[in-house]
Amino acid sequence: MGSSPVARLAGVRVSFGSRLILDGLDMALAPGDFWGLIGPNGAGKSTLLGLFNGLTRYQSGRVEVLGRHVTPRTASEIRLKIAHVFQMIDIDPKMPLSVFDAVLAGTYGRLGLFRKPGNRERDLARSALRTVGLVDLAHRPLGHLSGGERQRTALARALVQEPDLLLLDEPTASLDWQAQREILTLIRELIRQYPLTVLMATHDLNAVSHIATHAAMLKRGRLIWQGTTDAAMRPALLSELYDVPIALAEVGGRRVALF
Repeated sequence: MGSSPVARLAGVRVSFGSRLILDGLDMALAPGDFWGLIGPNGAGKSTLLGLFNGLTRYQSGRVEVLGRHVTPRTASEIRLKIAHVFQMIDIDPKMPLSVFDAVLAGTYGRLGLFRKPGNRERDLARSALRTVGLVDLAHRPLGHLSGGERQRTALARALVQEPDLLLLDEPTASLDWQAQREILTLIRELIRQYPLTVLMATHDLNAVSHIATHAAMLKRGRLIWQGTTDAAMRPALLSELYDVPIALAEVGGRRVALF
């Protein structure tokens, strides 16, 4: 008998006013899966990610995380077992928050309003900073970091939450190629070290082919295909998803998508 899904969508529909955003979504994330969610701009990828932690309200269907029904009433508690890393944003260089304090803040949700972080939480923060390679920058102001370093900080903050489900929303957007490669390599290492189930929304087809185990294709609010990453890397299927011709080439023993 297989394990129960960590997260599941069943017949989910999302509308904003009269506009239908997501339509009839069915999806199941098994323990240890790494899903790459791909699709064109405006397909609804970020909206789909938000279903699992209650940030996206849905009008019909069912969303479950760790066997619990996600509703406005249960979302805040369920969110304690989910970490969500968003796209990189600019930060005022004058912001006094240090890298260590930014990571430590990831423990606040579990502690609650009236408890301060203790030795355990500080140890978690230091361990997460070691994992992402930022120990030497722990006391640097967050606004003084490069884009890649800020995303490393965001991943460390996610780790101290000790999540079962990690949501990544375009984690390499706005980064240069070297920083993108470093972040993707780090994400791959994290899933080897931690018992995580991951759903990553991205435009980077090559990232999905290199580090994800499964792929889901979202187009105009519908999941048009789901399956293993190997099966997803087909020119005809990818071309249909993006409405542009896409070819695949072998580079260094890996399949690379070419537009």
